Amino acid sequence: MQNVKASGWTSKKRQTFLDTLAVTCNVHIACAEAGMSRSSVYHLRRRDPEFAELWRQALLMGYDRLEERLLRRAGAGINDVEFGGGDAPEEPLDPDLALSLLRAHRPTVEGRRKRPGGEIHRISREEVQAALAKRLDALEKRLKAEQGK
Repeated sequence: MQNVKASGWTSKKRQTFLDTLAVTCNVHIACAEAGMSRSSVYHLRRRDPEFAELWRQALLMGYDRLEERLLRRAGAGINDVEFGGGDAPEEPLDPDLALSLLRAHRPTVEGRRKRPGGEIHRISREEVQAALAKRLDALEKRLKAEQGK
């Protein structure tokens, strides 16, 4: 990644953008935190492949974080403020909105863009709950294994 460009994207501003993107999955908020415009960050992503890859990785981290919150909520039935790995409380989570966001953007983030005209498979609430329960069980097993070390 180049250090400073004429556009004003210093290393510090890039890192601020990427850190915020990993937490929020929101380009608008990440740009505001970095003090830069959305058009300039998209231009930077197009011209700097290393930055584009870091952007993709930040989004993957953000979506993984969102999935973990959904799993915690599914397992604990938390309705109000949730607490994550940090000290600050997280914003209340709308699970339907979160699932829609994950469904809509995961293929793009993972480099698997949807094909135009492709069939959309809608899953039922029961299928979502079963999938979440399965992932929660796997997460619980992994955590127990890690604690046993």
